[in-house]
Amino acid sequence: MHASPGIRASERLLIGRLAGLLFLVGSMGSIPVNQLFEPAVDGRAHFVTVLGILSGLLCFVTPWDRLDARWFHVIPPVAALEVAVTMWGVAPHGNAYMWFLVFIVVFAGYSFESRRAVAAHAAVASAMLAVPIVTATGRSLDNVIAETLVALPILLVTTGVVVHLRERLTTAIEAVGAEARIDALTGVGNYRLLDERLRYELTRHRRTGRPLSVVVLDLDNFKAVNDVLGHLAGDQLLREVADALRKTVREADTVVRQGGDEFCVLAPETSAEEAAMLVGRLKCALRGLIAVGEPLSTSAGYATFPEDASSLELLLAQADHAQREDKAAGRGGRATLRAVR
Repeated sequence: MHASPGIRASERLLIGRLAGLLFLVGSMGSIPVNQLFEPAVDGRAHFVTVLGILSGLLCFVTPWDRLDARWFHVIPPVAALEVAVTMWGVAPHGNAYMWFLVFIVVFAGYSFESRRAVAAHAAVASAMLAVPIVTATGRSLDNVIAETLVALPILLVTTGVVVHLRERLTTAIEAVGAEARIDALTGVGNYRLLDERLRYELTRHRRTGRPLSVVVLDLDNFKAVNDVLGHLAGDQLLREVADALRKTVREADTVVRQGGDEFCVLAPETSAEEAAMLVGRLKCALRGLIAVGEPLSTSAGYATFPEDASSLELLLAQADHAQREDKAAGRGGRATLRAVR
């Protein structure tokens, strides 16, 4: 979860409420502490406590989901300033509140993807450690300096640990997300990836007016491979098909296995004429594979946006219908291929 411009609205709202919680916990926790100090603190400390509570409530009611995530960069310096004023207000007891700076570096390390941004906020928070030293007097100065020298590495280590854990969590989430879009048997994409890519490309191609094509391929007589050679041989053939398709398409194209022995190729910036040529190249590549002693034959069909369909569902349906026509007419490409118009 990162406070970058592209962060989702729900995550921005969650980060904003986390900031509000930290403000409230710190401010309300200081109320009983202020009553225990000897000598007693003056009204400055109580004013800052109220200010912190108001800051927390403001974070809770702010519609972060409708604001740019860059606004989150305001929170750490404001919080650091409030902690600094609190330490000044309770002098000579300010060193007790330096540990509230840990809240700030935890928030920064958790919320910001950029290490440079996290380091900048951690540096501002660390600079506030100078306030107790400036306000200390007499014999207490040595103790305050000693406590500051202990607090500084703790702040820096806390920042590093939070950033490390957040990055590991992000990497793990991305890895799980990537696996969820990959067909475990063949290593190409699955239907979920096709759905996401096709929705994105349809939106982009509607904006640019450029054509977009989808090719659906079905292996002929694949059942015979499983029946004669066994499922292990069938699985190996599917992997070889996926590899051949990947080597034939462009880098911008997406190869997916829709299920069983059916594959699909999403080809951006591809007209109907170019899609027909792509089908020919794909069939030629697959004929280089051997299935039950014979070259592998394939039925294929294509559909092109916006000529054949204007939506994701219709585009896939048109391509699948064309593939079934091809299978019925020629069993693997011996008939002339045409998409449904």
